[in-house]
Amino acid sequence: MSQSNHPVVEKLDKTACRILKYIAYISAFCLFAIMLVAFFNVVGEKLRSAGLPITGIPASTEIIQYLHIPVVYLAAAYVTLDRGHTRIDLLSVKLPKSVQKFFIVLGDVLGIGVCGVIIWRGFVQMARFISRHRMSSVSGVGFPLWPFALILGIGYILLLLSLILHIVREVSGYQPPPPAGGPPDAPPPMEDENGPIAPPPVTPEERGAIQHIIDEERKKEGKK
Repeated sequence: MSQSNHPVVEKLDKTACRILKYIAYISAFCLFAIMLVAFFNVVGEKLRSAGLPITGIPASTEIIQYLHIPVVYLAAAYVTLDRGHTRIDLLSVKLPKSVQKFFIVLGDVLGIGVCGVIIWRGFVQMARFISRHRMSSVSGVGFPLWPFALILGIGYILLLLSLILHIVREVSGYQPPPPAGGPPDAPPPMEDENGPIAPPPVTPEERGAIQHIIDEERKKEGKK
């Protein structure tokens, strides 16, 4: 089906991808912050070793550790919709198209269930952190932990919504454009109701012509 047959789905898909992309920028900013904290912490420790009254960034290890939460979970939903995950389809491509779609939707439904459980537990943990005033460190410089539990819950809410939208794609037949910066999608193989159609066998005449071309190329290589 062409994309023009699904104007509502296409508009919803583009809007969701745009919003999730902007949220993923926060993840990129946190990754940049991790790099800066690590850099200045190393520089500070080197200067202190040289005798200067300078130290590294306080609680730098904890800052780097907890900044990984927004780095991972605020980008997961966009990566899912942008088809950035690695897929191994060595066996699934041999199945009929309808069976492939069934397993894709089944995987999304199971993912939604997992997301729901983690969202629930994430907000429970956040409430626990708030009630107990949990900090990242019991001694020295620390910061509250509840915002990171909140980020975890929000990240899985976004991932849940992206899985729902992925199901809508599969059911409606809408195919979004190729991922940004990636190569264009290869043309789909010829298929019928039973799955991919095998190419016709090579005839003896075609095999002989191919072998002749190979022999000629080998002769040219030998002359060189």
